[in-house]
Amino acid sequence: MSKRKSNGKPRRRRSHRVDPLIWLAAIPIAIVAFLAFNVVQSGAFTTAPGPSRSEDPANLLPLAESGQPLHGEHDMALIPEQTPAPRAAPADTPVPHLDMPSASCDFGQVYAAWDVTHVFAVQNTGDTELLIGNLVTSCGCTTAELSSTVVLPGQRVDLTVTFDANFHPTKGPVTRLVWFATNDPTQPWVEVRITADVR
Repeated sequence: MSKRKSNGKPRRRRSHRVDPLIWLAAIPIAIVAFLAFNVVQSGAFTTAPGPSRSEDPANLLPLAESGQPLHGEHDMALIPEQTPAPRAAPADTPVPHLDMPSASCDFGQVYAAWDVTHVFAVQNTGDTELLIGNLVTSCGCTTAELSSTVVLPGQRVDLTVTFDANFHPTKGPVTRLVWFATNDPTQPWVEVRITADVR
């Protein structure tokens, strides 16, 4: 085995120190990358989906063409302390009958920057006008609008519910409610539920 001969000069050790200027340049780059990551995670560069509907409109009753729309938002004064109890429909008297094919919607994962909307069908399968009022939501982040407060027999109105995920600094699963009153004796107070997982 041969040994390397030393020429008598001491060897220079290589320095592994990083130039301080590199550190100074790396810090703002890391901050910008962190901020960009958070903006992407917030959904700022993504577009919220359009309004959804659970049912095929072809399978629903015709939409009432005219009527006074009703806007609803969070208002504690409109939420009764005790909700009206259902009663049996009177015999031999024409009554309205509220029919909602779906009364809940799960938006799934949504970004905090999004407003998401779902449209519910409110149908009248009874014998006389269905009257709707007192539309109210459980939170300021949720608004609702009925296309009409009067639903003729054999027709429907649309209840459009919008959830603003950025209204509060909320993350994770959320549940919001919408309520309205009707003159259907069997359903005087109706609850609609929406859920979402805010990212």
